[in-house]
Amino acid sequence: MANFLISSPKKKFLAAAVVTLAAMVLTVVLEVTGLVSPYRLKTLDLLFRHVPLPKASPQVVVVTVDQPDLDFFKDQGVTWPWPRQLYAPIIDFCRRGKARAVVFDILFTEASSYGAEDDQRLAQAVAAAGNVVLPFFLSRAEKGPNPTEADLLAKAGLTIDGPPPADLPQYRSLLSPIPPLLASAQALGNVESRPDGDGIYRRVPLVVPFKDRWLPILAFAAFHRFNTPGPLRFEEGALILNNQRLPLVDQGQFLLKYRGPSRSHQRFAAANMIKSEYQISHGLTPVYSPEVVADKWVLIGLTAPGLLDLKASPVASVYAGVEIHATLLDNLLQGDFLQTVPPWLWWAWTVALTGGMILVVLFSPTLTGVLGGLVVFSLVNLGLGIFAFMAGWYLDPVLPDEALFMGFALATAYSYATEGRQKKAIRGMFGQYMSETVINHLLAHPEKLKLGGERRRVTLFFSDLAGFTTLSERLEAETVVSVLNDYLSRMTEIILDETGTVDKFEGDAIMAFWGAPLDQEDQAIRACRAALAQQAALTDLNRSFADQNLPTLKMRIGLHTGDAIVGNLGSQKRFDYTVIGDTVNLASRLEGLNKFYGTAIMASEATVQECGDEMAFRELDLVAVKGRETPVRVFEVMALKEELAPAMAARREKFSQGLNLYRLGQFSEAATAFAAALELAPQDGPSQAFLNRCQMLQAAPPPADWDTVFRPDAK
Repeated sequence: MANFLISSPKKKFLAAAVVTLAAMVLTVVLEVTGLVSPYRLKTLDLLFRHVPLPKASPQVVVVTVDQPDLDFFKDQGVTWPWPRQLYAPIIDFCRRGKARAVVFDILFTEASSYGAEDDQRLAQAVAAAGNVVLPFFLSRAEKGPNPTEADLLAKAGLTIDGPPPADLPQYRSLLSPIPPLLASAQALGNVESRPDGDGIYRRVPLVVPFKDRWLPILAFAAFHRFNTPGPLRFEEGALILNNQRLPLVDQGQFLLKYRGPSRSHQRFAAANMIKSEYQISHGLTPVYSPEVVADKWVLIGLTAPGLLDLKASPVASVYAGVEIHATLLDNLLQGDFLQTVPPWLWWAWTVALTGGMILVVLFSPTLTGVLGGLVVFSLVNLGLGIFAFMAGWYLDPVLPDEALFMGFALATAYSYATEGRQKKAIRGMFGQYMSETVINHLLAHPEKLKLGGERRRVTLFFSDLAGFTTLSERLEAETVVSVLNDYLSRMTEIILDETGTVDKFEGDAIMAFWGAPLDQEDQAIRACRAALAQQAALTDLNRSFADQNLPTLKMRIGLHTGDAIVGNLGSQKRFDYTVIGDTVNLASRLEGLNKFYGTAIMASEATVQECGDEMAFRELDLVAVKGRETPVRVFEVMALKEELAPAMAARREKFSQGLNLYRLGQFSEAATAFAAALELAPQDGPSQAFLNRCQMLQAAPPPADWDTVFRPDAK
């Protein structure tokens, strides 16, 4: 039994530390292998789709070349690709409306099929506007020499101080706008960027290295040229523009903070904007008023399905490429970047969450508590991730959850391998004679099962069947066993229902106690209730036995409350949870004293005092018990106070009168009172016993120093 003892709290904390370390090591292994990276990305997508996002900036608008625009000009005889000069009215309209910048997400890397004049008309519009940003395309493949490369680097190239991020992409060539457009553009930006491994665009590079310069992505080129020009430098995890910190993640990428699904930014149709410029120039009412682009950042891009510039984003499976640039520009203008939590804080939270879950598993006494802890910790982690996301911080909830469930699994396995078997052993050993409440208490406080004991105030219960040994000699052995099993099963069930502990069976005798291992302030009341319930149950059993032509059983019970040594007593390999001390002996003596009074339940004065007003007792006598110098005042347990019948109360009153006269030595008057009690209840054992005593004492009066104490000549 000693080997089944559950670990002390100190050992549990040590085990929790070891299991937490193991869980973190396994989590790091999973991180290194990249097995959970796809789930992390999908979790970020869920946050974008289900957490309220900031509204799109009204300063960023998108002009789209969509299918209706293509259809409109097709009806006019203009097929795709459009002549370059068709974009000139859009630029002119934006110049008329005083737009802040006009950003094209349409490549013009080859001469127009409509001739040089077509390119020249667009270049003139770009030059006249003075705020147009055109794209170029960086390539990771080696290509032939580009004669305009030097001009592009001179216009678009940036100088950035500080140590650059690691693992940056390597570009070997570029496609630049045709010379007229390259010369007339105010700024140039790269439009090459690659999605994450699952094909979704969540981040883009603000700048990338090429030759000895840094080239900006399209939206950052516009932002740097027309909003915040100034020196740039790299710092750990950021690109610093003047005093503004632009956070960077792996490979120098910028984590986009999407504003919502496609069309979150205000849109204008390219055909309608071209038509509006024509209408204004001819004195007609336009579709759009130029004021719609006043001080706005206008991005122009392709959104028709057949033009192959549709991407996948966290907020929509179909998302226009120009809207990705619009999102980046929006982020830069509003400055509410989505930042990642510092790694040390991320891991610290993971360790705390995992350690807390492991402690719950190791210390919680119930499965409900363990599962409840898992749900609570998971929800806390999810809630923190959502709250952080709303505040502009990306606290990846996957890694903490991954470690949390890893810790839960390891702690559960450890608990099952150690405490699970121990608890099963405890339940198996004590389940037969302890109530579920008491067993759960032991499981929560297993240290009480160590070899040894402690002094506790307890209420002892002893019961015995009167004359059962003689009775059993007249019956078949099988019948004796059957009767005894029925009797002991019923009586034990009653004791356990009152959260008592069955100490042992000795033949037909039962020893039980209350007050340990549970602290029970109402222990004496519980013991008395159990005794009364057993007498009632025995009446029912006797009816059943009578139907089987079996003899009637009579049970005597003794109850006493006092201090005793409670604990596991025995050897290291075999011991019992039991009670020893004078309290035990006295309870046993009281059970035997019942036969002198014809009573069924006898309690000591200490037990009566513990019960207060809850129970109805009848004082019986002062008895000199063997082994005790001081006489013991004993009482009969009659009933629960509220269940005391009037006839029982009247009998108790007559008996009490007789007892008082008896102690005064007025035996004749006492005999009369006891006789009156017998008239009320002819089978009343105590009244009959005292009536007999009075008659004997009248015939042979006691000495003058008689102390009224009864001294039995047998047990």
